[in-house]
Amino acid sequence: MRRFVLLGASNLTAAFPLIVDRLHAGCEGSISVMAALGHGRSYGNWSRVLFRGLPGIVGCRLWDDFSEAARTDCEASTDCPTLALLTDIGNDLIYGAPVETILEWIDVCLDRLKSHDAEVILTRLPMSSIERLSSFRFHLTRTLFFPNSRIGWREMRDRAGELNQGLLDVAGRYNARVIEPSASWYGFDPIHIRWSRRAEAWSELLSDWPGFAIADDQSRTAPGRDTLRGVANLRPAERRWFGRTQRTAQPALRLDDLTVSLY
Repeated sequence: MRRFVLLGASNLTAAFPLIVDRLHAGCEGSISVMAALGHGRSYGNWSRVLFRGLPGIVGCRLWDDFSEAARTDCEASTDCPTLALLTDIGNDLIYGAPVETILEWIDVCLDRLKSHDAEVILTRLPMSSIERLSSFRFHLTRTLFFPNSRIGWREMRDRAGELNQGLLDVAGRYNARVIEPSASWYGFDPIHIRWSRRAEAWSELLSDWPGFAIADDQSRTAPGRDTLRGVANLRPAERRWFGRTQRTAQPALRLDDLTVSLY
């Protein structure tokens, strides 16, 4: 058994079926995927996109379930290494969160993961893509994806650079591997990986875990296409839907050699 903890927002959400398929193909045994994701997701606060709201990643139920699973593994003397990914960290800048607060949230996540000996990958902000932006493109992107934000382009660029440096510092304290996103992954949209580059980008990201490599072939029987498409529609443990709180038992998906839990 291998456990994967995936934390992120839009990029992670858009590629989630692909990611689950790659993780499944890259492991010989059973895998458990625990993911806190969602378009516009914040690491620390409730966030809302249209009529759907999600809790901040640091306060969601993933951590209780993760700790319980790790405790159960220990009591049963079960070897279940955890590989973790933190990505899509820049959303909170556009929501107006101070850089120091965002770094505190990331520190909390890393501390919880490392307390159970997880091997962690952290992606920095795509500064090479962001720095190519004109003020017009920034305001267009902000209006399309974060219509309630009022942060200006110069302030956003300065704070993004500060956050990027801070991520290096906090990752170093926990010996997390840091990946600099390639500018070639992005097009007109400076923060979302292009559809045509998703397979390449995620193969590179996921292969950076020590002892794990994306399979060169698909010899292992993959979950059916309908199952993979359905992964994108699984309900998380908690969300607000048209203002009403919904709670769903996890894992949301159970197969013979794959479980998926969403938070």
